[in-house]
Amino acid sequence: MAEPSNPLPAHEFSATQASFDERELGATIREYRLKQNMSLRALAAQSDVSVSFLSQVERGTASPSIASLMRIANSLGRTIGSLFEHHSTSRLLRRGDGPRLVHPNRQWDETLLTPRDFSHLQVIRSVVAPGGSTGPEMHTYGSGETSMIVEQGELEVNVDGDEMTLYEGDCLSFDPATPHRFANKADAPCVIVFSSAPPIY
Repeated sequence: MAEPSNPLPAHEFSATQASFDERELGATIREYRLKQNMSLRALAAQSDVSVSFLSQVERGTASPSIASLMRIANSLGRTIGSLFEHHSTSRLLRRGDGPRLVHPNRQWDETLLTPRDFSHLQVIRSVVAPGGSTGPEMHTYGSGETSMIVEQGELEVNVDGDEMTLYEGDCLSFDPATPHRFANKADAPCVIVFSSAPPIY
């Protein structure tokens, strides 16, 4: 279950930001690449990014968009979900204990609420910083059913050219194979709960 939609204190988001070392994500990508005996150049070509950019990502000095990160993960035969930090193996996740992924630039902080081995459902709680977005380009991933509920704040959404603003309590359902983009243009964090079946993120 998602956490109660109480207002998120300003210090909570900044504390979350401060706890993350951006090098961890790059190190994980590099580890998966080396395990597959894949060169930096090969992964860059498959992910449609430059070699120099991918090298910077692995060193934690460059910040890929969610769409770029998704292409990198897919080229490694992984999902973005596989990059989540794992802190607990329990099926009961207390607040702050779930596997976590903070995207570069700390624009997007996600916590996996369902066990990794769930094959039919995935629930993710996301906190989008003011000015945060999935990136300038529209992106897609997998095919299935996704519903997103805004717990707090507001979010600008574009799904296949249909632009809308979601407010607290609003729920949007769509097929993630449809091109889409999200952006928080407000001055406060936006908290969203995503439910997807099957787990494709």
